[in-house]
Amino acid sequence: MPSVSRLTDMWSGICCCHSSPTCIGMAGIIITASGNANSGALATTRLTDMVIGYCGHSGNIVTASGRNITNSLGKARIGDAVAGCTIGSIITGNSRHESG
Repeated sequence: MPSVSRLTDMWSGICCCHSSPTCIGMAGIIITASGNANSGALATTRLTDMVIGYCGHSGNIVTASGRNITNSLGKARIGDAVAGCTIGSIITGNSRHESG
């Protein structure tokens, strides 16, 4: 099972909101999460939580667990997708907490 992602965990992929070239390699962090559910002392992330690239462009978590729910939203995990200006997947999380 994939590890649960948390506030400040990282994503990696591309950002397509730059004028040249059309998309560039990018990484960033998760900047929103649950206000009352934690994993390893950091807030648990969920479907629709926001990410930001190191370039300043944003996106949202667009895939998550269908079985493990936090605040009525699926828990996000390593490997779940982010989309918006940023396109990629979550690459860090809490290996002590897993979510199916």
